[in-house]
Amino acid sequence: QAIIRAAPVYLPALIEQDAMGRTIAQQLPPPMLEAAAAGFGSVELLPDNDGVIRKMLPALASGREDLPPLYTLLAPSTGFETGAETRINYALSGDFRRISFASLAAGEVPPALVRDKLLLIGATAPGLANQQPVPRMAGGLLSGVEIEANLLNTQLQGTAIRTLPRQQRAALALLPLIVLMAGFLRLSPSSSFWLATGLAIGMVAISLGLLVIAHVWLPPAGAIAGLMAAHILWGWRRLNVIAQFVLARSAALEKEPGLALTTTVSRRGGDIVSRDANRLADLIEQLRNLRSFVSEAVEWLPAAICVVDREGRIVLGNRAATTLFGDKLAGRRIAEVAAGLSPVRENDHGLLRDAQGRFFLPETADFSGDYRIFSYADVTDLQRIAEERDDILQFLSHDIRSPNAAIVTLLETEQLGGKTSPPPAATLDAIRLHARHALKLADDFVQLSRARRRPMEPEPVDLCDVAREAADMVWPRARARQVMVRDECVDGEIWVMGDRSMILRAVLNLLENAVKFAPDAATVCFGVETAGSCAILTVAGPGPEMPPGRMANPFALYAEGRAADETGSLGLGLAFVQTIALRHSGRVTYRHHEGFGAQFCMELPLALLEDELEAG
Repeated sequence: QAIIRAAPVYLPALIEQDAMGRTIAQQLPPPMLEAAAAGFGSVELLPDNDGVIRKMLPALASGREDLPPLYTLLAPSTGFETGAETRINYALSGDFRRISFASLAAGEVPPALVRDKLLLIGATAPGLANQQPVPRMAGGLLSGVEIEANLLNTQLQGTAIRTLPRQQRAALALLPLIVLMAGFLRLSPSSSFWLATGLAIGMVAISLGLLVIAHVWLPPAGAIAGLMAAHILWGWRRLNVIAQFVLARSAALEKEPGLALTTTVSRRGGDIVSRDANRLADLIEQLRNLRSFVSEAVEWLPAAICVVDREGRIVLGNRAATTLFGDKLAGRRIAEVAAGLSPVRENDHGLLRDAQGRFFLPETADFSGDYRIFSYADVTDLQRIAEERDDILQFLSHDIRSPNAAIVTLLETEQLGGKTSPPPAATLDAIRLHARHALKLADDFVQLSRARRRPMEPEPVDLCDVAREAADMVWPRARARQVMVRDECVDGEIWVMGDRSMILRAVLNLLENAVKFAPDAATVCFGVETAGSCAILTVAGPGPEMPPGRMANPFALYAEGRAADETGSLGLGLAFVQTIALRHSGRVTYRHHEGFGAQFCMELPLALLEDELEAG
């Protein structure tokens, strides 16, 4: 009668299962209760493999279509369908109100408290109720009636937690693994670790987000386990490859021919990978020191060194190369930078000469790799010495020999004539002329050699005073031929830095040549003036033009020329003048004015004043 008055009342049916989980029997309430009840429902629970109750019982789990789960009878119109992959959305412990059945039967509970409510009656005391393990957030252990309350609440609210199908879970678990594997190929080991950690935290966050927002359960454990396994395996494989590489490279460096490399790092302490890494680091340090030494040695080589790739572009140049070719050599083509060096055609050694008159010996070294070395050794001093040697040989073998041979010929002629009296005056004059010519050649050659090699002692020199002193020295010869030497120097003093005796001899040579080639009773002019930062000494006078063979280089030694007495001229005097000008960082030029004569100009740098020296 009580069941009928409180209708509708649904009663549980008990199901007996065998060891395989198959239903073997069903136990319904007594017939009297069965007739009064509105229906019967199964209270079967479906634990997971770990024994925890998480899943909602499928509708037909009992095996009978007329025995659905009990909670579906209390909320049949929610439209929510349960299934094997549906989980209970447990409420927090204490969310459901509990009322003592004894108090309810005694009328101690206000009717309003239970009116229009769904009541679940069951034992909850630990000693009476069958406690089942549930998720920790729900309390860890709950009685059967409390689990049914959570099932009913999940059914009523429609908040059952759906578990994604196995295929979708596998696909979502592989996605972070693919991202991690792609990161392994591009990131460093430390960055890969943080990427794996971030992906694991991200999977946990995504799982919690889906659970709270969409009531979808995505287990993160599989993805996290995959990330950990991948990271461990990749780290092991990477460490193994690096260890083998370190060992192989160390052995190869120690066996490198031509390099005496030895490891000084102790082999004790640390694991084998650390010892091999220290061994390789020691060898690399030795190679770095060796490379630094070689680089510094190449940098300070006196020859200009350029390292060129297979396309002809310079990749490295030392200090001498920078001085010769200019700055910023890297990236330029060797043919472009070496275009300023012209071959010396009269030389068969491949010598090159730059605009300043320096000589360079080019060498090329080809290697098996992608680079070549171009070397330009400065052989200017060697070339000058070779030229001076040739000059000495020329002078001794021909020039000084000619007047001496003429003297011997005159003496032998007199001896063959059988004369016992002294030679006639004409013969003596000829011998005297040849002897003086030989002495003059010897003196000029010695002066030229000294001018080339003698160390200079620079001092302030008044160029006007030097020019006037040279004019005084040439005056007797000029007076003998009635040649006037006119002073056109500017008033005051013009100072240059140099060797006074050398400059005096050069000016004297120019004045002597002017007087020697000038007609009788002619006028020879000399003067000193300034132009910018240079002092210019000019000597001009009437005279014949130089032969065509000498016009190209009037100051060349042994160039074609004739002296005033129609004898051969070696050009020793003008070569001496050019040598002195070059050694004083100056130059000398020649011009012939039609109808007037020759003009020689020697330019020398002006000496700095005392206040300019202090300022500089």
